[in-house]
This record gives sequence, C-alpha cells and structure tokens, in this order.
Amino acid sequence: MRVRLDVPRDFSFRRTVNSHGWSALAPFAAAPDASWVETVVALPGGGAKRIVLREGDGVVLESQGAVDAATRRVLVAAGRRVLALDVDIAPFHDAVRRDPRYRWIAETRSGRLLRGPSAWEDVVKLVLTTNCSWAFTKKMTSVLVERYGEKAEDDSRSFPTPARLASVREAEFRDVVRAGYRSPYLVSLSRKVTAGEADPESWDNDERDATVLRKDIVKLPGAGPYVAENLLKFLGKPDGLALDSAIRAGYSERYHGGRKIKDTTIARRVAPLGRWAGLALWFDLWRDWAEEPSALP
Repeated sequence: MRVRLDVPRDFSFRRTVNSHGWSALAPFAAAPDASWVETVVALPGGGAKRIVLREGDGVVLESQGAVDAATRRVLVAAGRRVLALDVDIAPFHDAVRRDPRYRWIAETRSGRLLRGPSAWEDVVKLVLTTNCSWAFTKKMTSVLVERYGEKAEDDSRSFPTPARLASVREAEFRDVVRAGYRSPYLVSLSRKVTAGEADPESWDNDERDATVLRKDIVKLPGAGPYVAENLLKFLGKPDGLALDSAIRAGYSERYHGGRKIKDTTIARRVAPLGRWAGLALWFDLWRDWAEEPSALP
C-alpha cells in the first residue's frame, strides 16, 4: 500500500518528526536526518500494521502488502494523526511572528508535535514521562510494546490497546514494566477507557474550550496538570506552560545563566503570547536540546 497525504502549506515534515522525543519511543523509529518516521498501528479487529511516512509530494505513507478499504482508512487516519496534519497552527504562527524571539518558529514552519496513532498512546506515554528520567521512560514504553502490543505481519508490535492493558494486573506493571507508583494508575486508566468511562480519541474533534477539556483530562488516573497541559498542546489547544524540571532548567540556563528562578518569572516573560505561550516556550527550548540535522528546511 502506498498513499500520498495532502499537507498544509505551513507544514514541515522534518521539524514535526523532530518536534520532541516521541520518535525515540517504541514503537516509533525515525531516520537520523528525520526524512522518514515509522510506527506500528493497532487495527480495530486485532493485529497491527507498520506504516512508514516519508517526505515526498506532500507526505507518502507506505505499508507492506495490500489492505482492504477499511484498513486503508485506519492507516491513513493514523498517518495524518501522527504528523498532526489536521491541527490548525495558523493562529500560533500569527502570534509568534509578532515576537522577535519566536518568529523563527513560523518562518521554519515549526509548531506541530509528533503524536501517536491514537490519543490513548499519547496519554499513557505522557504518564510514563512524569517524575523519571527519559531513559527510564524509554525502558517502560519498550516493555509495554514488546509484551502487550498487537503483533503485525513482520513481527513488529504496536503500542498496546486499552483492552489489552486492562487485563494486566497491578503487580505485573510493578514487577515487569517497572512502572512503580504509576502501576495502579495504568490499571485504572486502561479499565476506565475500556469501559467507556473516558474517551481520549474523541478529544481530537472536541470543540469545547481548552479550559473545559482540561478538566476532563485531569480526571484521568495519573493525569495531573503536566499531562493535561502537554496533551492539550498535542490537540492544538494549548492551555498552560506544562513546566517540568527539564523546561525549568533549560530556561534558567538560556536566559538566567543557570540561576534558579521562579515559575512566575517564566510565565511573565512569555505572557504576551497568551494561550500560545507554552507551545512557543517548548519550541524555544527544544531548539537547543534536539540534535536536529543542520539541513532541516
């Protein structure tokens, strides 16, 4: 299967792939120069398919073998979601163009965040980034995929479905995944979604204001303000700065010579950007942290 995906004029493939660390978390993989990214998509009826997204005339989506029409729709929707092709970032670009510090974001067509094929995957991965090192997040995610993911024809595995994780005991999350205090949250979260008590997938098309949607997100087990504020960025409805130790340290180093500063200091500096402040802050600091190829468009 090979399909061309139309893209918005303000889209950059490589800057979306390199927008944050998702491309390094299983089941994702990406080229060193960010010219392609791949992941594995769980299918509604069971099983999975690997998809590869490449720069081309628009974006080219490839998947091994022939697929039926229903599977094709699932894979195309997954590819569009991964690259955030249907997220409108024009208002964000309008905002950053007015600030010399952040104008480069619009000029380089940055601003989209790489996402999982499902909002469910993003939620769980965000929970796994809290209060731990990036290396540990990668280990927990790899175990979840290898042990519980849906299997594709090439033996690769998807991120596990809510139904699959709902059958895992808390002790197994602790002893095998090494999820620690997150273990009961993973149990509750997967069971709540499986039971239909929460529906992260509906948030992609949720027309409610970000402040309202945020209230629903923080009700999820393990999803505090940090998870909610980052997830809202993924959804194109940023609300809050999503400050964590890495952002605080990066901001302090860049603007204050490494001196410890208050969160209110950061908030005051980015306040002119309004609701786009957190997204602009992320790209401002990620530009230093990410090892982006020098030839990125």
